[in-house]
Amino acid sequence: MSQAAAVAISVENVRKEFGKVQAVRGVTLDIYEGEFFSMLGPSGCGKTTTLRMIAGFEEPDEGRILLRDADVTGVPPNRRNVNMVFQHYALFPHMSIYDNVAFGLKVKKVPKNDQREWVHEMLRVVQLEGMEKRRPRQLSGGQQQRVALARALVNRPAALLLDEPLGALDVKLRKQMQLELKRIQHELGTTFVYVTHDQEEAMSMSDRIAVMNGGLVEQIGGPREIYESPASAFVADFVGLLNVIDFRVDRLDGGLAAMEVGGDQRLMVPVGPEVVVGDGLRVAVRPERIRLDPPGARVPDGVSRLEGVIAQVIYLGTLTQYHVDAGPGIRLVSHRLNDESAEGFLPGSRVFLSWGSEYATVLLPAPGAEPAAAQVAGISS
Repeated sequence: MSQAAAVAISVENVRKEFGKVQAVRGVTLDIYEGEFFSMLGPSGCGKTTTLRMIAGFEEPDEGRILLRDADVTGVPPNRRNVNMVFQHYALFPHMSIYDNVAFGLKVKKVPKNDQREWVHEMLRVVQLEGMEKRRPRQLSGGQQQRVALARALVNRPAALLLDEPLGALDVKLRKQMQLELKRIQHELGTTFVYVTHDQEEAMSMSDRIAVMNGGLVEQIGGPREIYESPASAFVADFVGLLNVIDFRVDRLDGGLAAMEVGGDQRLMVPVGPEVVVGDGLRVAVRPERIRLDPPGARVPDGVSRLEGVIAQVIYLGTLTQYHVDAGPGIRLVSHRLNDESAEGFLPGSRVFLSWGSEYATVLLPAPGAEPAAAQVAGISS
């Protein structure tokens, strides 16, 4: 999404308390016209409260919300040009699909010819043509969700707000609807603001993601940026599977810190000029970046290398997950695509683990300041 794109929604230093609970603690973000923007985080992180403040169902204690440059703070929901879709679709069971979708247009007294044109166009977009006369109970869960989308979108809102709308669907249908949501958003060009705790859901649909924690935004970026370059330990841990290593800086060489583990085993990580020999760091590496090789494999300079024994092998369809013990209390996870040769990689096999230094990320100083080499800890989260 181009940073030159017009801003659809601005949230400026918004705060919200419920009693003594600080639900949102100074959130600032811009959402651009026509983008699919997700707010991702665990339960209680403030994402739904932020969405409800954008919708007007909650008012901020501090800060303001702008919709296409107009300050809508204090404006009631029915006077904001946004619509919201909830996890429970709240369709009218006694009405036909056509009447459900047309309901908002009738309330606004849109002329009947325009109603008919807009409803049929929206039913085409959500692929429910020919089902106009059915009742909601005659539709599947995924079809009901499309009706709720059509009802919200037919009013042509400036933005559509979605609060975990796929949560009630089974896993297979949920994945299908993720693709459908992105298709619909792309076809209409409407700004979508999506709340979820499911990282895969956010990664698969979003142009940009705001990762939230404790009422604050930890990072905003595209899916690749969030995954490959996490801005904090929380983001690194929350988005994707992660190996975490307690790291002692034994030497510095050209922007790389090295930890000598013993023999020809070593760990390498890029660091800034503020790091000095003796510092304790916490370093993360993704499982798909860890390469497995049989004993005796040659590893170039500048690459981390550990020896270990495969403790567990888990087949996951497209990939296999290898859990490797690399010392007392040390376990790292490596992913290997199943079209790669894995001959000899069985439980009990001795292997070398290696990864390029560019794939390691410093998270934060390790607790307790001086980890010994025997205390390198691999933690999969």
